[in-house]
Amino acid sequence: MNSVNLPEDCAKQWEILLLLLSSEEKKIDRTHETEIDTMNYFYNNKGVRKILLYWLQQMKDTYARKTCESDTALKCDEVSLFWRQKGNEKFRANLVEESYKCYTNSVLYAKPKSLMYTLALANRSAALLRLKRFQACLFLYSTIILECLSDVSLAIDSGYPVEQRHKLLLRRADCYIELQSKEARTALNSAIQYAKTLNMTAANTLEFERHIKILEKKLECVKGDVIKDEAVQLPDCYLGANPDFVSASKSIELSCSVCSRSVYCGCECASRAVSFHRWECVGAQSSLFPTIGIAHLALRVLLISTNNGFPQSPVSLPQACTAGELFRSYGLVDNIQIYKTGTDPFYRMFNLVTNFNKMDNSDYIQYALLDDQLDDQLVDQLDDQLVDQLDDQLVDQLVNQLVDQLDDQLVDQLDDQLDDQLVDQLEDQLDDQLDDQLVDQLTATMLTLYLENFTTFFDYLPNKLPCILSESQLKLFAAAVILRSMGQLVCNGHATLSLAVVEEDDGRNGKTITEKEVRRATAIYPSAAMMNHSCDPNIINTFYKSRLIVRCQRELPAGGEVFNCYGPHRARAPAAARKTALKAQYMFTCHCTACNDTDRRDFVSLFSAYLCQSCKGPVWARGARPLCTQCRSALHLERAHTLLDRADDLATQAEQVASLEERCEKMAASYRLKQQVWHRHHASLRMAADRLARLYADIGDFTKSMELIKQNIQSLEYRFGSFSVEVAHELRKLSDVMLERILNSPQHLEHREWCLEAHKVVKKAIQLMELNYGSWEPLVYRLKQHESYLAATLAESRTPEAVDCVHHNLHYNLKI
Repeated sequence: MNSVNLPEDCAKQWEILLLLLSSEEKKIDRTHETEIDTMNYFYNNKGVRKILLYWLQQMKDTYARKTCESDTALKCDEVSLFWRQKGNEKFRANLVEESYKCYTNSVLYAKPKSLMYTLALANRSAALLRLKRFQACLFLYSTIILECLSDVSLAIDSGYPVEQRHKLLLRRADCYIELQSKEARTALNSAIQYAKTLNMTAANTLEFERHIKILEKKLECVKGDVIKDEAVQLPDCYLGANPDFVSASKSIELSCSVCSRSVYCGCECASRAVSFHRWECVGAQSSLFPTIGIAHLALRVLLISTNNGFPQSPVSLPQACTAGELFRSYGLVDNIQIYKTGTDPFYRMFNLVTNFNKMDNSDYIQYALLDDQLDDQLVDQLDDQLVDQLDDQLVDQLVNQLVDQLDDQLVDQLDDQLDDQLVDQLEDQLDDQLDDQLVDQLTATMLTLYLENFTTFFDYLPNKLPCILSESQLKLFAAAVILRSMGQLVCNGHATLSLAVVEEDDGRNGKTITEKEVRRATAIYPSAAMMNHSCDPNIINTFYKSRLIVRCQRELPAGGEVFNCYGPHRARAPAAARKTALKAQYMFTCHCTACNDTDRRDFVSLFSAYLCQSCKGPVWARGARPLCTQCRSALHLERAHTLLDRADDLATQAEQVASLEERCEKMAASYRLKQQVWHRHHASLRMAADRLARLYADIGDFTKSMELIKQNIQSLEYRFGSFSVEVAHELRKLSDVMLERILNSPQHLEHREWCLEAHKVVKKAIQLMELNYGSWEPLVYRLKQHESYLAATLAESRTPEAVDCVHHNLHYNLKI
């Protein structure tokens, strides 16, 4: 049989290698072994070691280098210059935001404190200063100016050319003037005094004096510290015991001093990261961490624990002990006491559940059935060629054959027998075929080999342990910690979210932008991990920097249990699907109130229901002849699907036309057809309404846009609750459209009534946004600006007879 060819991109080979290596090991039941026992087997298996080391070296050789003229894993002046020149072109064309991105890339690729580095920083500061002109929001405006100041200071501190430094000093003075700061005068005088020490040409002197006059004129308007860079003030109950919990610094993108892959939000952040990045740097250069996903965080747990120092064992151990003895001793603690103040936080992480003991070997270690001939042929090839060859010992001779084969496959192009389509099919199915526990074991082995062969980590580790371990036991202990952390992350990991502006529709959004939650990172919060799951949680998770803040979503009785949601939510999936997902990942069967509520168990199915043509009630497309649950009228599925096809055709046509008005007209026609088919709470109908509302806002028809948003608010309140983050976003959206209508029609007869309604909506949006995101969120700051503007407008337009009018007060205080 011909050889099986792996993808040329060695990063894509990782899961295939896991499949090959696990093919025989899956027959061995290791669910009753400890992490030490398991890693002792894999780490000392010569065949596994040789294959994984070969792959690691291939990754380093492939990625830890300059890959093209615009990208390199290490610092490179040529690549930095490429991006700076590209940024200059964008800047001259007044494409300021694009130039900023190019200058940022130039900073990331430049060697620290080099001429290229300082020039890139200076250029980025110039782009930031110009970028502030396009920011209507006061908060974003001041943030950009502060970032500009940070770049100026860093460029000067890094050795910006002396003969050009007066330009940066002028830019610094300009920033302080923009911030209305008292430091503006001092900064301007410093620039003037510095210029006197230079031997400038007559032309340069005239240019400098011209800028001084401009800044002097701007300085006359400075009243002093109108905008301050203050730390966010949080209630004491949010602060906890973490001394590092401080306000966010100015965010300027900087990379590692060696590689260009690890990027930080500023000098302080980069300085803190040295404690673990020194061991990750080669892996980052080799593109190792994007390949292995959440296992990177397991490695980070080991590195941070090592940097902090492993605590003393809770039981007495001999001075020289084994990895197994030390590892087991860390579990001999009171799981309640470890959460008390003063206990080393290592114990909280180490004693989180892994669910290794709940894994059924027969369930986890098996291949998913492949349903087509090509897949069967591929598996036959893998089995005949590798699976049947690899015995329990993986003797050196067979390992060498495999390594030679892998070498040929990395260098040569894909064989005709296994085309690209077949490789893609394999990659899509690997997640289903691989045994999760075995993948963790092999990944932990690979990461330990990485630390052993590509870093000096094991020279550093002995001084951070409470007892003496031999060289082999050190590696075994590290591998076991990584394996345990991987198991803990699967069932305890927490996504950290924040709001971000994202681009959609290839930038054809007209006046509107898209702002939504994005995942920033995955973290472990041991205290939050102790909370049990409910599909109807009673808490809200909010984030400030890296801190998780938990607040009640509704009133809790004394002694009541706090429930978090692990992902499956009653408003997003039916009970059966939620139970299946929770059982697969977290190894438990959910019996929360939402799952046991027989009356509302299929509550979520309402949001995928069809519309009854007789009574307008919901109809579910179940069985051969679906009937309305209220009036028992039959649903004609063929007619419904025909209307939906026509609606989809109109929506597709709408996306293809250039005119916003024509797009809006076709999308409205599409929406009307969908209204005839789907129930008013149908999730897809609400999405269609949102797209149409956006188009109406783009063409300036704000009233129609508002009506659609209000319909969505009603539906979302019914589905997620009145205080949900989904409703908060719709209210924020509604307030923005209302404000646009007010600003665009100041002379309208109903202008004051519009302001009254908008003021109520904005106040409600602020309440919900603060509840779901916290007062430190920039969006909340923006909404408060809108509220202040509307309040001032109402105060100016209030007539004496309206002040004490009962009707006026009632209208103003009505709930939304």
